Amino acid sequence: MSDDNLCVIDIDIHKDKPIEEIDKIRQNLIDSLPPNVGLVKTAHGGLHIYCNKNFYQLPSNRNVKVAVTDSYDIDVFAQMTKYKIENGLETKEIVQNRVVAPNTAIRETKNNQRVTLKYEAVNDWENASHLASLREILDKWNIDIEMSYKDYAQQQHDRIYGVQINDEGTIEQMNDELAQACVDGLKNLEIHNYPQPINMEVSLLSIFCGLYGITNETIRAEGMNNIRQFNKLSPNADKNYGQASSNGERKPNPWILTKILRYHNKDYYEQIIKPLLKKNYEAKKKEKQILINQTLIPNKIDLQDGFTLLDMQEKAANGEYENEEQIVMDLTRLLVYYEGETEDIYAIKGYDAICDTQVLYHKLEGTVYKQLEKININFKNKKNDEKTEDKKESKPLTAKHIFKKYASKFAKKGCKFISEDPKILTVFQGYKYKKLDTIDYECLQMYFDLIKETIAAGDERVYEYILNWIAWMIQNPGKKSRAAIVLQGRQGIGKNRFTDVIAELTSRYSCPNITNIDEFTGRFNSVVENKMFAVLNEMMNYNDSKKGVATVMKSIISDLTIRINEKNQPRRTAENVMNIIYVTNADMPV
Repeated sequence: MSDDNLCVIDIDIHKDKPIEEIDKIRQNLIDSLPPNVGLVKTAHGGLHIYCNKNFYQLPSNRNVKVAVTDSYDIDVFAQMTKYKIENGLETKEIVQNRVVAPNTAIRETKNNQRVTLKYEAVNDWENASHLASLREILDKWNIDIEMSYKDYAQQQHDRIYGVQINDEGTIEQMNDELAQACVDGLKNLEIHNYPQPINMEVSLLSIFCGLYGITNETIRAEGMNNIRQFNKLSPNADKNYGQASSNGERKPNPWILTKILRYHNKDYYEQIIKPLLKKNYEAKKKEKQILINQTLIPNKIDLQDGFTLLDMQEKAANGEYENEEQIVMDLTRLLVYYEGETEDIYAIKGYDAICDTQVLYHKLEGTVYKQLEKININFKNKKNDEKTEDKKESKPLTAKHIFKKYASKFAKKGCKFISEDPKILTVFQGYKYKKLDTIDYECLQMYFDLIKETIAAGDERVYEYILNWIAWMIQNPGKKSRAAIVLQGRQGIGKNRFTDVIAELTSRYSCPNITNIDEFTGRFNSVVENKMFAVLNEMMNYNDSKKGVATVMKSIISDLTIRINEKNQPRRTAENVMNIIYVTNADMPV
């Protein structure tokens, strides 16, 4: 066989899969091939298939991603153009088609170490008298790329409906609905004996190969009866009918029937077969989606984990994601939603630069969607544009599309400060600081002195009460003491230093400095939501309606729920877990 007839099919199995799964996919692909092909295991577990181009008219020398699955991509390389073309004229410069040869070693960096990887021959094919044809292999997979490069590019989107080699590397069975439709369309054809390429004419052998691939015996028998009844056979085809039937039985492939109809009963193919192929594709896609939803276990939002939307945006921009599941798993580290009183409420993890810690922000759907739309997904080694069915217009794939597709993985029943129910979002996830095994009392003594001598004014009972109040709050997150501490004294004695320490200990769940009474009791009070500690510090406009405000403050100190009002968002009821210290210089603080 001459070099210009040598063809290589490159199966690039995605490297993110476990080795055992890669080996299984590769073996399934090998099992789907005719015996007389050259097989080379690539450096990362993929497969090079050497075969005979045998006059197959490929669109170009390098045909990348002729088929794409969730597990692997298929490329086809062959010599269609020997010399480079410049300004429409052929030059004397030879076009180079580079493929790593069998039993070749390459070196690359992996985990900061140089490793040697090999391309290993799987079978002994170098001495084979002839190789199987590319057409035989692609027909079995129902892949047809024998066309101009222009047509190849235009038909790329529709081609995904026809490919019948699945993610596991096995060939799909044809269902009865499609099989019956194919049999019904095999009428008024001119059937020849010599097996020419299907795009040129219909051969008796290809008809039998297709019919013997149908698993439903009744439909298959109907198709056999229709061959002579509804079609015109050439004299040689009629003469060799029995031999063609015997040969076809040895090479069953139902999908070849769809190719016959595409070239020789075009209207029927467009009106009947193509919609059925699309229907089957969508059904398999939906089935796969259901399986993923059933098996994908979402992560929990961990406020100790520093991962944020910014990190996800960088990963997406750098093409670090290989599939949708990886994106979903990262999104579940950041985002959940639950039913509100009037619409869904979203909780999204973010970084609070003031507290230097991760926190949960409550937002509405539109706000969250705007954030997710800014994360454009660039899959590793994949095209990622979506196309609308009617206009075929490309639009970038974003994290918003992925979120909506897998929305059930983000749903919660509700939100509480602390809950043992895994279906309820728990706001409290531990403190910013870890508990120490040993206590350095000398380090704490200055703070104790501040409390005793200044805050408690030397009163031992007050000192003990304050320590117990702080300790009880820290030891019982999510519970209310239902008693507020009022610190009254002149400016500069250390009241804020005292409260700042407590606020830092409860960082993430504290409001260290509320100075406006409206933020606490007014129309927009979302600042106090899910806060276990708050400091009311020399509040402005407190005296404007002192009696009414005092009543509201009493309610906030003692009630177990609170109505949250947030600008441009619906009102909602939240747990009231707040413990309060009121700092003032006023003579009449309450």
